Amino acid sequence: MDKAYASSLTIPDISEWQGKLSISQVRKLKKQVPFIINRRQYGIYRQDKFASSNTNLYQKFHIPFGEYDFSTFHSCQEAKSEARDFYYRSNKHTKFYVLDYEQNNMKYGNTNTAVSDWYKEMRKLTSKKLIFYSYQGFAIKYANHARKRFDGQWIANYTKKPTIKSDLWQYTDKKYIPALKQSVDASKITNSNKNVTWWIGNTTF
Repeated sequence: MDKAYASSLTIPDISEWQGKLSISQVRKLKKQVPFIINRRQYGIYRQDKFASSNTNLYQKFHIPFGEYDFSTFHSCQEAKSEARDFYYRSNKHTKFYVLDYEQNNMKYGNTNTAVSDWYKEMRKLTSKKLIFYSYQGFAIKYANHARKRFDGQWIANYTKKPTIKSDLWQYTDKKYIPALKQSVDASKITNSNKNVTWWIGNTTF
């Protein structure tokens, strides 16, 4: 897919809510998206039901992808453990890793410290890009310092373009994807300095 053309396309967020994707669906997706962001886990105790199957298909059909951890940690120590579990569960062909931090489940400690600890633990394990994701208001309230450590920021705001720094904008949860025959959360690149190539690099598997 031409990189300049790809930069204008929708980037879908896929999880078990979209089901176990078929070979036919993924083959069609290859022509419709520049890359995919796939959920790997919902906290420490729940791995996404179809993460392994779906990412294996992306790999088979040479669709670049990133993976994300929908975080549920309750403490700084648990944030570190969650990061380790996420890394070891993930498909190692992922182009980048994402901390999806949109719920404050903290019972002990500070949210900014916990997010920083997740980042530092992941950085020990990988040199790949680490991305912070959240809704704009939540990001400001609970991780305004820690999010700035990450290589990139993926910000959700369904009413208007984020007013805080963002490299990827999740602009809707109702984007229809023909290959899937359903609507999904979708994003677009907003920082021209971090184009498609920045996100996926060398797409050889």
